[in-house]
Amino acid sequence: MWHGDAHVGTDPATRLGRAERREKGLRVDKEGGGGSVGNLEAAVDGVNAGAVQSELVLAIYEVGQCFSNGWGVGQDKKMAVSYFQVAARLGDSDAQQELGFCYANGKGCKKDKKEAAKWYRAAAEQGASTVGLAWIFKDKYR
Repeated sequence: MWHGDAHVGTDPATRLGRAERREKGLRVDKEGGGGSVGNLEAAVDGVNAGAVQSELVLAIYEVGQCFSNGWGVGQDKKMAVSYFQVAARLGDSDAQQELGFCYANGKGCKKDKKEAAKWYRAAAEQGASTVGLAWIFKDKYR
């Protein structure tokens, strides 16, 4: 539990570890996330940076899902599209599919079948299913 600048209810070794993380701009709760912060700290030193980037991109996509569905935040489809765009540009195939859906159906953005097809194709290039999406390969959507 955080209270002000001090962490209440933990032993001194735990408080010290959390203080070091705060100095690096990283913070975790006692209940979880310690492994993730350890991974991020390792990335700062240049170890396994690709895995850390993948996790961060996934987190961006998940925040988009939260806004899309109203999980823990007010539902905001436009904000969801913004997060999906960032994650999709960074190569997340789930975000690419979700962004394709948003553009195809006008959810949080203006309906744009050509843009939808672009993102569905990007996801398909990474192995995502194209069942029911034959239209994305038509010339008029390229």
